[in-house]
Amino acid sequence: MFKLKFAKTCDNTIFEKYHLKPVVEDYYIAKEEMFCIADGVTRDSIEGKAVPYPKNEKEATAWVQTYPNPSGAFESAKICSNQFIQYLEAGDRQKISKNKILEIVKNVNQDILKINENRQIDYLANDYYGCVAVGGYISSNTLYCFSIGDCHIITLDENAHIQFETINNHKAFEDYLENVYCKQHTYDWNCAKDRMMVRRDYRNKPEVKYNGKEVSFGILTGEKEAEHYIETYAVDLTNVKYICAYSDGCEPYFKDKEIIKKILEKPEIIEREGKERTLVIYEYEK
Repeated sequence: MFKLKFAKTCDNTIFEKYHLKPVVEDYYIAKEEMFCIADGVTRDSIEGKAVPYPKNEKEATAWVQTYPNPSGAFESAKICSNQFIQYLEAGDRQKISKNKILEIVKNVNQDILKINENRQIDYLANDYYGCVAVGGYISSNTLYCFSIGDCHIITLDENAHIQFETINNHKAFEDYLENVYCKQHTYDWNCAKDRMMVRRDYRNKPEVKYNGKEVSFGILTGEKEAEHYIETYAVDLTNVKYICAYSDGCEPYFKDKEIIKKILEKPEIIEREGKERTLVIYEYEK
């Protein structure tokens, strides 16, 4: 049986350093058989300017003063996690399947639509509220789960070898942006027209292709097109010792097998450094 070993969101360290309270945009729920982690997608400042990760006290203070608070991105993450768990708990979990997980996440996306309806979207200060996410239900020897964006689920054996990992469906766009678009156009994320271009022309636009391959990306905003990017899985848990789910702030910790081993032994090490990040770990106990 899998038992919940660890679950925590850690704030951005630089804000803690200067005794500032950041606007947290991760939100998670982790229970014994089910979990969901959602990461609200960072938006522009209230002035419609890009919000780079601060490097010093002055930048961190300016970030807190100009970033939307309350954050619609956080609200979308909260809706996602809460509703995913509620739909699971309300349904017949004896009949769980990949299709059922997909149906639930589609419903979650429609719930997020409610906070975006009747808003005048300008893709800058008034962009869509949205999130990326992972979530799952542990049923006997199978993990039924979903992913959208760059949150992750991985399973590991007792030696910390990765047995399964979810797809990052933002990578195709990131590769295209770096290797194709930026070689053909001037590009600067700090430039309003470039942020508008990414959000308007590539986000939730499955019809956009380059050399016949999709180069768009998806987030849950309530838009119908977001459904295209929802990946669902039925993961065999045979020989699996750990199930790990995390937002992208934890990604650097899962690049190296030796660091993974340290995290599995003492997951509190993620509290020491890094940007906002959420980690949930389940461990198999006989």
